[in-house]
Amino acid sequence: MALGLLVSVTSVWSDAFSTTRSERVEVALDAAIHIHTQYSTGSDDLAEVVDDARQLGIDVVVITDDDLLEVSYGLPPWRHLLRMERSYRSLLGSDTLTDYLAEIRRLDELHDDIIVIDGVESAPFYHWDIDPLARRATVRSWNKHLLAVGLDNAVAYRQLPILGGEGNWLAGRRWFLLWPIAGLIWAVSARIHRRVRWVVLVICCLFLGDSVLTGLRQARFHPYDSSQESSAFNTYFDAVHRSGGLSYWAHPEAASTISPVQALGGLAMVASETAPHAQDLLSTSGYTGFAALYADHITATEAGHEWDQALGAYLRGERHRPVWGTGEIDYHENVEGNRLHDILTVVWVPTPSRTHVLESLRRGRHYAVRGGDERLRLRRFEALSDDGAATSGQQLSTVGESRILVELDKLNGSEEFTDIRLIRGDASGAQVVAHINATTPVQLSHVDFVDEKTRSRYYRLMARTRTSMLTSNPIFIQGPSSR
Repeated sequence: MALGLLVSVTSVWSDAFSTTRSERVEVALDAAIHIHTQYSTGSDDLAEVVDDARQLGIDVVVITDDDLLEVSYGLPPWRHLLRMERSYRSLLGSDTLTDYLAEIRRLDELHDDIIVIDGVESAPFYHWDIDPLARRATVRSWNKHLLAVGLDNAVAYRQLPILGGEGNWLAGRRWFLLWPIAGLIWAVSARIHRRVRWVVLVICCLFLGDSVLTGLRQARFHPYDSSQESSAFNTYFDAVHRSGGLSYWAHPEAASTISPVQALGGLAMVASETAPHAQDLLSTSGYTGFAALYADHITATEAGHEWDQALGAYLRGERHRPVWGTGEIDYHENVEGNRLHDILTVVWVPTPSRTHVLESLRRGRHYAVRGGDERLRLRRFEALSDDGAATSGQQLSTVGESRILVELDKLNGSEEFTDIRLIRGDASGAQVVAHINATTPVQLSHVDFVDEKTRSRYYRLMARTRTSMLTSNPIFIQGPSSR
């Protein structure tokens, strides 16, 4: 059954096209998001990263060093007492979180021409897959990484629920974990064979030692049950939201494999495997957005794929908020193809400030672009009607004719062949409604008409040249039947 009448026309217009811009004055800031420094896995000092960004003309840097890079396995039933672990340099592992946040604040206050925002990258959950016959242990999902941004509070970052972190412990002491004391008392006082007494004493001491190592606390999640995975990620997103921060899925389609290495003196082999996980965008909720552009190939942004499915769920009322797309550089060192300005998130703000940048990221007032000095620039993406105007992250309530207006060019002013796709989505799905090839600079107008029965929908834009890619966030258009 049709939801309403839809008539669409797409055209390229000239400079004389009589379309009035909405009366909105905003500043476009270039933001580099997902940056590592020497505090964790990066090679550059934090101050050096900020100086490099300033030289490249970047307006905002979001530093996201790893909060904890640690994986461990405990032998049952004394998983804390008989535990093996492998760790790498990180904020919590090196106890440098407080210094890290202090330096970010200092650099932000020191420079007037750049905004420095705090964040962390987390690996909240992983699980073990044990093959005893092959003497092989595989840790899975360790490379499913999330970003928490803008908490600006060491306590809040420490309390994030990640395996191995303080935030993974449930509140309160579990005094029942002292039950081995009763066993010790019984073994000492009971009239039993001496060998039995010693066996009971040793077992009770092991259980008691295991409990003491936990501080008589119980973990929310543990790495021995894969069914906890989605719940662990959702709990992380909820914690970030309660602290007033932003949360993101980082590189959701990146695969990671670490070849098996010997452990326990060659008695076992340990490996790590994480498959592409774009479906997690649908199985989890409560996050702000995801990396819609990063160094690897991505399909979740294609029409009808995971991003559109998540936006459709929002329009059906199954999600509390939309999912926004960002550009993430995942910077570790200054090398060809991974310079700070190669992948950016361009944020529209009323005035440059930390507060306005975070709020615009929260509301989807930005687009993602890749290409460095050759990158595309979105000069205009707007829905316009007699009832008003809206841009990315905003909603236009209207009836009758509306226009989706696009202006694209290259940052360096060059002419380049551009493939442009305008995607329209609603609660039932999404599709490309306009596919145009043109040479920059480009101006497009897409016209549609809706009747009284039309429900809410959205438009988003994807563009590609030989040297650049661009992905916008959606503009929502609310039809009369949705009000």
